[in-house]
Amino acid sequence: PEQPDSRGILERLADRAGQAKAKIQSIGETVLGFASAYYEDHIQPVAGGYVEWASKIRSSLWERFQKAADNDIPPTHQAPEN
Repeated sequence: PEQPDSRGILERLADRAGQAKAKIQSIGETVLGFASAYYEDHIQPVAGGYVEWASKIRSSLWERFQKAADNDIPPTHQAPEN
């Protein structure tokens, strides 16, 4: 029996694999573009406000903690009493 042209088959398979890879990458780029646009239009405006609010709360709590710590902890570098 005659042997199939395995080199030709492998080249065709490699070409098809390359085409499939390019198509998948193109679809992935399109999906990423839509996802980015959706995030910028719908998620970021809402989430941005919450992130800013949480940051302000954290800063406020940290300031309160520092003030309380400064008032409650006696200074450690005092001159010795005679």
